[in-house]
Amino acid sequence: MLHFKLAQRIVSLIAAMVMIFAFALQTAALDEKYRFDELKMAVSVPRDYYVITRDSDRNDDAFKALNLGYDETMIAFRNSDIWLRAYDPDQIFWLSVIVTTTDESKTINNYSDISASDRKDILENIKNEATVNSAVEVKHNNNIFFDSSGKTESSGRKLYFEQSNTVINGMQIDLVLQKYDEEINPSESKALTNMANSLEFDNIKRTTGPIFEWWRLLLWVAILAGLAFALSILYRQRNAANRRKLQERRHKREIEQVKKEGKPIPEEDRVTFDEALGYEDDEQFESRSLTDLDTYNIKVAQKDPNHGVSYFEDSGDSIDDGTDYFDTYFSEPAETRKGFARFFGTVGTYIKLGFKRLGYFFTNLKRKLFKKKK
Repeated sequence: MLHFKLAQRIVSLIAAMVMIFAFALQTAALDEKYRFDELKMAVSVPRDYYVITRDSDRNDDAFKALNLGYDETMIAFRNSDIWLRAYDPDQIFWLSVIVTTTDESKTINNYSDISASDRKDILENIKNEATVNSAVEVKHNNNIFFDSSGKTESSGRKLYFEQSNTVINGMQIDLVLQKYDEEINPSESKALTNMANSLEFDNIKRTTGPIFEWWRLLLWVAILAGLAFALSILYRQRNAANRRKLQERRHKREIEQVKKEGKPIPEEDRVTFDEALGYEDDEQFESRSLTDLDTYNIKVAQKDPNHGVSYFEDSGDSIDDGTDYFDTYFSEPAETRKGFARFFGTVGTYIKLGFKRLGYFFTNLKRKLFKKKK
């Protein structure tokens, strides 16, 4: 009994799969593919539509059903770059495949190759057309299209249309659905979408498009070269600064050793009055005002917006560097800062320090670039 039920289930499953497969085949058979060797492109149209192409035979039943003359139709096709026209069985609306090749379409090559900003410009141009009511960028079968809709006048009648525009392989392809007197309904609009999704190409040739231009490449090369040059300058400056600091520390140790041995400090290592303070004599120093603090040629022991500024003027007593003029130490206490004032004061200090170091960099860079050869 158990085996019988299992067999029933298997048979039911196979029958369902067969039905699904048969339905898929029937659905696929509803469309007929039309190939254009010259364009290396194909498009599918429902089998029950009346279809005319440039390759249609003079005796094709479609001409009689649509009451169209063969010669006049072929002339109109070639003058308007029409490759296919398909009418629904009730002849309420018709679909056209229009393909043109221009210098502009060759330059674009594929809508997928151009930038989003360029596509936006194209879309805006379509929207600005007098007969267009709306336009959007979409994808049909992974190809970029601009779908638009609107209406116009033809032979004194209102002509409604929907259009899917794309550029593929340097060809501008316009799929157009048209209908007289009545607006296009969703089921009719679906016919245009199906046609756009059915487009096939022997090979879609993708390129880098106009985005890739030699001047852009050269610009990036120049930027990278400039950045590498600037980094090399910074690296050399850092090494030079480290060497100077090492030499200064070594020289300081040598001076300390000279002092320990009780020998006189060499003249070139002594700090003179002018060098230490920036004043010519005692009278000028004593008459200085607090506003002169910024011009002092003195050493700053501490500078922080949250702690104040401390200075010392060498006297030879606290720091023996060969001078013996004053023993002066003074400081400017910082005002108590809290909250935002403290935060912005600190940020301002670091910004100022950053600009100062940036100035050093460009000054040294200028010296490197424009130094005179001796």
